[in-house]
Amino acid sequence: MPPAMLLLVAGCVLPSAFAILSLLFKPNHRVFSVIFLASGLLLACGAVLSWNTVMDWQAPGWIAVGGNPVSLHCDTLSCFFLLLLGSVSFCCALFSPHYLVHLSGKISSRLYWSALLTFLVGMALVLLSANAVVFLVAWELMSLSSATLVVSEYRQHQAQRAAFIYVVATRIASIFLTAGFLIMYGKFSSISFSEWSFSEPLSWLPASLIALGLIIKSGIWPFHIWLPYAHPQAPSPVSALMSGVMVKVAVYAAMRFFVFGNLTCPWLIYAMFALSSVSAFWGVLFAINQREVKRLLAYSTVENVGLIFLSLALALWARNAGLATIAQMALLAALLHAFAHGLFKSLLFLCAGSVDRAAHSREFAMLGGLNKRMPITGLTFIIGSAAICALPPLNGFASKWCLYQALFHSAISMPVVVDRAICIAAIGILSGVGALSVACYAKATALVMLGKPRSEQANRAAEVPATMYVPQVLLAAACVAMGIGMQWLVDPLEPILRAAGQPPMSNIFAALPLWQLGGLLTLFVLAIYSFALRQRVIGCKTWDCGFGKTSVKSQVTADSFAQPIARIFSPVLHYHLSVDISGRDRRHFPEKIVVQPSMVSLLETKVYGPAVGIVQRLSRFVGKLQAGSIHLYLTYVCIALVVLVVLGTRL
Repeated sequence: MPPAMLLLVAGCVLPSAFAILSLLFKPNHRVFSVIFLASGLLLACGAVLSWNTVMDWQAPGWIAVGGNPVSLHCDTLSCFFLLLLGSVSFCCALFSPHYLVHLSGKISSRLYWSALLTFLVGMALVLLSANAVVFLVAWELMSLSSATLVVSEYRQHQAQRAAFIYVVATRIASIFLTAGFLIMYGKFSSISFSEWSFSEPLSWLPASLIALGLIIKSGIWPFHIWLPYAHPQAPSPVSALMSGVMVKVAVYAAMRFFVFGNLTCPWLIYAMFALSSVSAFWGVLFAINQREVKRLLAYSTVENVGLIFLSLALALWARNAGLATIAQMALLAALLHAFAHGLFKSLLFLCAGSVDRAAHSREFAMLGGLNKRMPITGLTFIIGSAAICALPPLNGFASKWCLYQALFHSAISMPVVVDRAICIAAIGILSGVGALSVACYAKATALVMLGKPRSEQANRAAEVPATMYVPQVLLAAACVAMGIGMQWLVDPLEPILRAAGQPPMSNIFAALPLWQLGGLLTLFVLAIYSFALRQRVIGCKTWDCGFGKTSVKSQVTADSFAQPIARIFSPVLHYHLSVDISGRDRRHFPEKIVVQPSMVSLLETKVYGPAVGIVQRLSRFVGKLQAGSIHLYLTYVCIALVVLVVLGTRL
């Protein structure tokens, strides 16, 4: 076995062993954090050492799943996502011990560490699987362990509901994946991915089923419903892994099957492009209207995964149209944004965990003024927010730069006029998404870090321990380094592009240094300005007739910040504002005024709600068949036998 593959296998075996031990003995947070950290390092080191090589390994015959060998395959695409998994796992391992202190008594440490280590193993095995059986087993490990982590605070009804919704979504995704794999096995008489191809005309059915399974797992609209429920209930390190890495595992699978498998079905590519576009806009539109940090980040994941799948669909579309250079840029945009999103979204979830631990709340109405009390967390949160808004010179800008270039060139070079019009419309959607994203994170930064504390807990908040802010600093530094050094990070991705059938890389970042220089100068000026403001106290009157200090209640709230946008898109958001004015002479001298905005997702009220009602009615009807009467059961058996005999004679 090559040393690199030995490291990768060890990175799967080590957490598997300790996942079992954590069920037998009460785990120590520090010890198991070290194990989790070591597993992440093993996976990251194995990915770096095996870069630009192809390795296959098959387990001994006694290790098999249903008689099928456990086969692993590692190439540069696997290494790319394994490096992301190892890096984020390393930071989450450092973050966990002190973070879990404030959850003591609320979660089971045995169940938590067992599920977390199993979650890591499941994601790693999905990225290394060489055949359908290993993939599905690893997929189930990843899905069920993450569902267990969502319900870590199992006594809370909200956590139970979130876990149930997430489990239903994962079961449906697994059904579609299994059905697609079975059809592909029937076509090629093999479970090995290397022998599958989606270039045949009749491969549209299994490709559609597999695509459905992957977009449900990744949270693409309209199957994103589990994200805003699962993330607020999961512990912050788990949310960082789920949003930063787990949804990228579905992106990896889409690249493996459709890009490397040469998908040619045009209407499926159009459908992926359309759903991704809606997902990006829908996600950021709902994100800006949230009142809680982690729900905002969850909807932001819907947006960014939509951008990744948009790039992926554009790469397939351009390749089928014979536009190799555009396909190259779009695929590069998907790769870069997948890795960049893994970094800055993990950073933001860890920052949210630090805020929760220090201020004991994630509600915008209970936060504020934390930048003075938590300067390191505040700085890293601002860097993560700037990166996710694609501001230069951070990593989010470079990936969106590629996507914009691919769309602009497609709007000129696509052979069909309708295709050009679609690309122009996509540019408009992407511009709107970018503007709303800036507004969204301006709101999050202002309400969490700036202004005055809105609660006594926020006023008493203090900086978290070093083991919690060091991972945030590492991820923030990675966002800056990846953005500035993008020109040097593109060359290592050439093996992936060549394996996907793309031509050698061209220097598409030729104009990027100008943007990087402008971004660096802007950051430098802002830093000097902020430092200067700290050196002097500015006193001023806030209103024409106002005196003294302003009240906390005079600050902008989450609802008032988002209200103009919510009113514009009220048909989509189902936004309603109720005003209750009470008092004897409420017209002239009101004693109490209550303004309560409400927002309901049309998908939940018009689609998923009625669907759940139909399932419940069918369940009650089917339940009546089990009356407990042996005579009734014998009647069922007799009817079934008659039907089988009739069908058998006719066939």
